[in-house]
Amino acid sequence: MYEPITPAGNAVQRANPLVVVCLVLCCLIDGLFIGSKYLLFFFPTSVVVVAVAGNLKRYLALLAAVMLPTATLMFVLQLLANEGGVTYWHWWIIRATELGFDNAIHYTARFVVIGTAVFTLICLVKLSRFTRALEQCGVNPRVTYVLQATVLIIPQMKKRVAVILDAQRARGIETDANLRVRMKALLPVAAPLILSALTSVEERAVSLEARGTTLPGKRTSLLQVNNSTFDKVICIVAVLICGGVIIAVQANWWMP
Repeated sequence: MYEPITPAGNAVQRANPLVVVCLVLCCLIDGLFIGSKYLLFFFPTSVVVVAVAGNLKRYLALLAAVMLPTATLMFVLQLLANEGGVTYWHWWIIRATELGFDNAIHYTARFVVIGTAVFTLICLVKLSRFTRALEQCGVNPRVTYVLQATVLIIPQMKKRVAVILDAQRARGIETDANLRVRMKALLPVAAPLILSALTSVEERAVSLEARGTTLPGKRTSLLQVNNSTFDKVICIVAVLICGGVIIAVQANWWMP
C-alpha cells in the first residue's frame, strides 16, 4: 500500500495550485479593468505572498531582469509618442505632455500588473503539483505530460547547449571569443543539439510507457494535491467577485 507524499511548508506552499492560478488570474483581470491605482494593492500583496512562500529572491530577480527595463522603456516611449494637453518638458523635437504622461502611466501600469501576475505564478506554482492537480480533476495524463514536457523543453535545451559547448571547448574549438568566432562555432553546436532533440523523442515515448499512460484503469501517484470543498468555494467566490468588479466598472457603478 503506497502512502501519498504530504507537502511540507506553510499554508501558501501547501495551497492547491489550481486555486492559486484562479486567484491570480482573477486579480489580473480585475487589474486590467480597475486601472493604475490597482497596482498599489496588487504589487505589495504579491511581494508579501511570494516572500511567505520563500521565493522572494527569485521574484525580485525576475522583476529586475525583465520587468524593470521593459516597463521603463514602455513608459518613456508612451510619454514621448503622445502629445496633447499641458507641456511638461520640451527639448528640440522631444516633448513630454499631459496626455503622454497619462498614457504612459496607464499602459505601463497594465504591463506591470500582467508581469506581476505571471512572475507570481512562476514563483508560487510548481509544475509537478499543477499537472497532478489537473489529473485529479480528470484531465488526461497524456495532456498533462505534454504540458509538462513543453514547459521544461527550454531548461532542458539550455542544459544540452551547456554540455555541447563544454564538449566543443574540450576539443579545442573557441566558443567565447568575438562575434565572428561564435558564428563559426554555431554549426558545431547546432548540429548535435538538433540530433539530440530528435533522439529525445524516443526517450519521451518510453517515459510515457513507463508511467503507464496507455494502460487502462485508475492511476495512482505518490504526489497528491488537496482539493477540498473550501478550495472550490474560494475559486467560486473569486470568480464572482471578479465578475462583479467588471460589471460595476463597465456599468459606471464604480469609478476607480
